[in-house]
Amino acid sequence: MEKSLTTVMVAAIHLALLSPAAVAEPRMPAPASIGQVTSVSQLSDVRPTDWAYQALASLVEKYGCIAGYPDGTFRGNRALTRFEMAAALNACLDVISDRFATKEDLATLQRLREEFAAELATLRGRVDNLEARTATLEATQFSTTTKLSVDAVMAFQAGGNTRQVVDPISGNTFTGGSYNPTVISKVEINLNTSFRGTDLLTTTLEVGNNGLDTFGATGIGTDGLIAGGAADYSGVGANVELSRLFYSFKPTEDLTIGVGPQFYPSDIVDTNSYANDSFTDFSSNFFINNPLIVPYAVNDPGGAGVSIEWNPGGGFFTLRGVYVAAAVGAPTGIPTGGGLFGDPYQGTVELEFARAFGANERNNFAVRLQYTNSSTLNISQNAGGVNVELTLGKFGLFGRYAYSDMKLYGDGATINGLGPFTVPFLGGQVNTTAQTWMAGLAYRDLLAEGSLLAAAVGQPFINSLASAPGTNDATQTNYELFFRYPLSDNISITPVFMAITNANNSATNSPIFQGLIRTTFSF
Repeated sequence: MEKSLTTVMVAAIHLALLSPAAVAEPRMPAPASIGQVTSVSQLSDVRPTDWAYQALASLVEKYGCIAGYPDGTFRGNRALTRFEMAAALNACLDVISDRFATKEDLATLQRLREEFAAELATLRGRVDNLEARTATLEATQFSTTTKLSVDAVMAFQAGGNTRQVVDPISGNTFTGGSYNPTVISKVEINLNTSFRGTDLLTTTLEVGNNGLDTFGATGIGTDGLIAGGAADYSGVGANVELSRLFYSFKPTEDLTIGVGPQFYPSDIVDTNSYANDSFTDFSSNFFINNPLIVPYAVNDPGGAGVSIEWNPGGGFFTLRGVYVAAAVGAPTGIPTGGGLFGDPYQGTVELEFARAFGANERNNFAVRLQYTNSSTLNISQNAGGVNVELTLGKFGLFGRYAYSDMKLYGDGATINGLGPFTVPFLGGQVNTTAQTWMAGLAYRDLLAEGSLLAAAVGQPFINSLASAPGTNDATQTNYELFFRYPLSDNISITPVFMAITNANNSATNSPIFQGLIRTTFSF
């Protein structure tokens, strides 16, 4: 042999092994993974002028028992722990014992192995302990195919109006002053099951406490086509119900098909990074979804249907489609066929373009073009919309808009298919147009990482219907401001302020205000 292995080993590890300044206190190895190299030239930070270059070259190219980091560096100036030294020596011994060595080499290495016997035993014990704990977890886990997650929200709210607000559905008049404060809750238990790794069966159970917020108590956004502004978790029943049962699978890498007896159009379309989830961002159902693209009469109860999502080549464009027939009845006198293709239903197509840009990894832009055909209660419509969002570092801008050509059907003096909005009507059919819009801005990581400060304003239903004093003589406008602050990875607290002017499109209704303190638990 040109050099004895002893000479090579001593030259390579002398400082790390024997110098007290270089050897750190015993601890577990560094978390970065290490990859084997076959030539010292693969180590970008090792130069031929380095004093240990020849020793490293022999250990890498001749004995094959020294590795580098995934980024192609050796990091020779980093302090070496005794655990790392023990692992490296053991790897070299395994290689050498299978190849060749002099008696002197083996004797030297044997002394080194004995010196690090305690560290090797500790490592072996820790590995055995991890294997035992892993076996216990596997034996006691809930399921090998199903993951359980829970989202729970508790909200304390209080609000009122300055004069009076009339609920057009019930006819009740709420006089000026404050309403009784309430506590609202909603819990979703999610079971996500995958049988093949590329499919997902989602089962969601939902329960609440029947709590109403101020807007819900006055009939703002609780019925019909338009979601006027009530908190999304307001009015959830105290009985445990099946909220979602939906199965999706990928016949190809770029295509996802879904089918289920109970899910929501908003599961598939009209998502937005800043306004999408009442557990984590806006509370008002109006700001969470476009009421003309995702009609409340279908999206609130959910129903049976199918969906498709196609993202060609994993690129910037994604095409989505969804059809849902809601499990709710129609008003008396409205003919329906019932079933999957009866009233009410909605079908929506959405084309999304989304991409990141610039040096900041947070910078991104997304625009979603949408079309919906729906027949909900006594209204049928064709609506086109757009959903946009722009992120510039920590700042965000977002908004939604839709225009609808709709037909109203009925046989009485008024109809309520527009949710809280009364419409002068003499029976038969009325053609009209409607628009809706919202816009907002946001700022992330204020005071703490994971926080979100956001505000939005919008008008749920701008229409061309006939008006009369107190009826359809103004346009309802919604406002919301919130600040989500994470207390931990699993708990956040969110102060929320909400306001509505000209409620129910009536100039005689005074402004309504409410404040909430929302606490969200996710685990």
